[in-house]
Amino acid sequence: MSQYINVIYTAVFFFPFLALLLTLPILLVNYHRYGALPKWNIFVLYTFVFYMLCAYFLTILPLPSRSFVAHLTTPTHNFVPLMFITDFIKYNPFSLFHPGTWLAALKAPTVIQPAFNILLTVPFGFYLHYYFQRSWQQTLLLSFCLSLFFEMTQYTGLYGFYPRPYRLFDVDDLLLNTTGGLLGYWITNWLRRILPSPQKDQAHALSRNRSISGLRRLTALAIDWLLIIFVSSLISIILQSNNDDWTTTLMAWFILIIIPEIFFQRSIGMQLVRIRVTNKFGHRAGWYQVIIRNLFSYGIIGGTFYATIKLLDLTGTAPQSQLSLIHWGILATTLVLLLIVVDLLIDSFASRHRLFFEHLSGTDTKSRADQLVNSK
Repeated sequence: MSQYINVIYTAVFFFPFLALLLTLPILLVNYHRYGALPKWNIFVLYTFVFYMLCAYFLTILPLPSRSFVAHLTTPTHNFVPLMFITDFIKYNPFSLFHPGTWLAALKAPTVIQPAFNILLTVPFGFYLHYYFQRSWQQTLLLSFCLSLFFEMTQYTGLYGFYPRPYRLFDVDDLLLNTTGGLLGYWITNWLRRILPSPQKDQAHALSRNRSISGLRRLTALAIDWLLIIFVSSLISIILQSNNDDWTTTLMAWFILIIIPEIFFQRSIGMQLVRIRVTNKFGHRAGWYQVIIRNLFSYGIIGGTFYATIKLLDLTGTAPQSQLSLIHWGILATTLVLLLIVVDLLIDSFASRHRLFFEHLSGTDTKSRADQLVNSK
């Protein structure tokens, strides 16, 4: 049992890294589909990934050395079904008329091993029925396929990495795992009474589609900045220029932000989270408004942040006579950043709020759902 606990610890260690990789795609898919983030659905999906990771690790771990596996002489497969029943009759100490044997019988490998193989796929059946809305026939088939994948992983010696199987391919495991999947399916009918409905969570996300949260704006901004950094670096490589040259960043900014917002009302990041730029009346923004908007947003926010970083760097190298002036500069830029943060916080909590650069440029941000509704 301790080796199974160690496997789960391993999954706990690796899962945060996997979660980081999944976070951005999940945000993009849900924002693009619903215009909001169904939090319960994301939680269920994360726990599903965690379960699958644990189940896979339980299948392959602990990993022996290749030399150890090369000298194994144990059986590699069992194609005779229901051998776990025969083993129970032969080797289990259970005696119906001797209660003293009952506890020992439950702890025996002939009970623990089949029980483990059933329990291994109970969560799989639950997720298929509860989250993915699969029928019992589909759950039966998919549970069998999952079990077959696990068994083939073992039978092929981790896809040929080992010279022979280091675990037994057992047809009984296919039967027990598939039974566990079906059991998880039926258990879901009772658990649904106390668990939130993923469908209601999605409906709630759809009802929020027309509102634009601060997280939604920040997601679009993060995507655009990552693309600007990537394209800027690519331009620098092509032109063989210095990576610190602001010209390449301005070129990438103009290509990825200004041009798409002028012609299509949205950048790539905005497209993925389904928002668009308009004027303050909700109509198409003029080209000059888009340019003013971006000069104030990227210029003031990015410029102030950049200036603060540079001033902080100077505190370690500047002469003593200039430190006072630098400190005042840091105080000034910090106050500007604080005002920007306050504006963003107000935007996060207010039901209707335009950011400072939107007021200055006469623009606004709308959900694409509004556009669809107004066009009908």
